[in-house]
Amino acid sequence: MKYKAFSQLLFAGLLLLTPCLTHALDVGVAYQVYATPEKPYLEINIEIAAASVTFKRVDSLHLQAGVETLILVKRDNEVVNYEKYRLNSPMVAIPQNLLDVKRMFVPAGRYELEISFQDIYDPENNHTFTAPLTVDLGSGAYLSDILLLRSYKPDNSDSPFTKNGYFMEPLPFKYYDRTATMLAFYAEIYHTGKVVQGDSYQVRYVLEEDLSGGNTALISVGTQQKRPSAIDAVLIPVNISKLKSGNYQLTVELRNSLNELLARRNIAFQRSNPFLDVPEAELTADVVEQQFVNELDEENLRYSLRAISPLMYGDDSEVLKNILQGSDLKSMRYFLFRHFVNLNPNNPEQVYLEFMKVAGAADKQFRSGFRYGFESDRGRTYIRYGRPDDLVHIEDDPSAPPYEIWIYYNFPKTNQKNVKFLFYNPTLAGEDYIMLHSTARGEINNPRWERDLYKRNAGEEFSGDNYHDSTTMQRNIGRNARTFFEDF
Repeated sequence: MKYKAFSQLLFAGLLLLTPCLTHALDVGVAYQVYATPEKPYLEINIEIAAASVTFKRVDSLHLQAGVETLILVKRDNEVVNYEKYRLNSPMVAIPQNLLDVKRMFVPAGRYELEISFQDIYDPENNHTFTAPLTVDLGSGAYLSDILLLRSYKPDNSDSPFTKNGYFMEPLPFKYYDRTATMLAFYAEIYHTGKVVQGDSYQVRYVLEEDLSGGNTALISVGTQQKRPSAIDAVLIPVNISKLKSGNYQLTVELRNSLNELLARRNIAFQRSNPFLDVPEAELTADVVEQQFVNELDEENLRYSLRAISPLMYGDDSEVLKNILQGSDLKSMRYFLFRHFVNLNPNNPEQVYLEFMKVAGAADKQFRSGFRYGFESDRGRTYIRYGRPDDLVHIEDDPSAPPYEIWIYYNFPKTNQKNVKFLFYNPTLAGEDYIMLHSTARGEINNPRWERDLYKRNAGEEFSGDNYHDSTTMQRNIGRNARTFFEDF
């Protein structure tokens, strides 16, 4: 396989294990007040950006960073609760963000939350976070602060990030980068069993874009029905793959059956989606040079471009041919990046790597010795439409060269059902099968396919009296191509 995976090259050659020059740890903090059946508690989620902390080499393979962390809950300058510890990163090959969660019991009241951070390898590299803190679940319907999540999955381990049967990776920075396709949030609800009349209430969540001058634009609204209870929780995903770059606000409300507001929380976040509907004029050389395609050498560029050639039509097909005939690497990178960023503006590199796995499989399976496997007729079909649902491979028909029939029961490309392709190897040369006929709209449609398949060994045994108009062959021992083609 010719292509290379470049996702790990981001930090290659950049591991300068010296103290951070800015002397400012980049820290995200998110905190919420929850409750056990007995008493409330404070949960604090912390994330420290890898680029802002010093990583030291532990051995020939691993790096590690550490941050001295002091959490203080204060009231009138008196410390009510605290925790001091060292937050160490895992042993890693390349720097990664440090992530942590702490929980501590705090009595009802108003406080100041103060958290200080200090790089253990550079004491001058530090940061202090302060915020007001209110611990009061009250007696009415209570909705906790919203916790934004980077991801979540079912999990019953004893991880500190696991709650209610889910592993939840928090997003304390409240920033969804261009690779994110889903926003997820978690919140807990208390006391609705005491205050909600009827057998249900509604959780309503509203996503809005923050515009200039304090104005907002509605993006989406969702609801979820709940039964009143002493304690409950919501874990809701929202698709943001088409959300453009900007500032946004998520509002979560509890409303009764009369649509009366019981509780409300909101949280602001940022979204970066620079390649969403980006005009081609903005895909400048400077932009492309910062993307994954800049790491591809000429061999990998040509291999990748030839791999996507089956997906090109019209003008794009001609442009690609001209690019491959030349030697302009910038044009190659631009064309390749434009193709994959149009497929997935959130993460073009990921869809490129996934596609190249498919292309590599097609190359290996269908290579004939004359060209790459994905450039053969079967390989192009595989690249365009994927693996067939069924396949008939015949090599023992006495009147025909080897042939294959591919069957697609559902063919979303044209919204057809039971689509078929017939490939054959008239030269008997290796695996160089040629497409002879297909029922897919837009592909080769050859009414005389059966006569062409059998013409070398049974050319005159056609059905009917008219040589020129006949499209089928007489039935004979082993001559089963039409039966296979029509019955599957």
